[in-house]
Amino acid sequence: ADGDVVKTFIELDLKEFDSDRPDISTSEQMIEKDVFDACYFGNNESRVTQELVTKCHNVCRSRLCCFDSYKLESSCRATVGEDECELYSLCEQLINADGDVVK
Repeated sequence: ADGDVVKTFIELDLKEFDSDRPDISTSEQMIEKDVFDACYFGNNESRVTQELVTKCHNVCRSRLCCFDSYKLESSCRATVGEDECELYSLCEQLINADGDVVK
């Protein structure tokens, strides 16, 4: 199973962080990579540890307001922009069905 995660990561790595992509800046690539590294667990829920949740929180804290499901703050999507919010798309998994943040 670990091989699948590594294979998936490599495929995503090649697709997501391809330096030839003209539409994404280096700083955006770094944000996307930081979010991915901190929050990605694929389909393997056993990788969801308190450490992963904490790291994901640290990276996502400033952009949880991007998600409509987040009830503790009004949406900042219009302010920071769609592109910025998309970089943090994995962060949405921190928000539970009640609109609160998983701790």
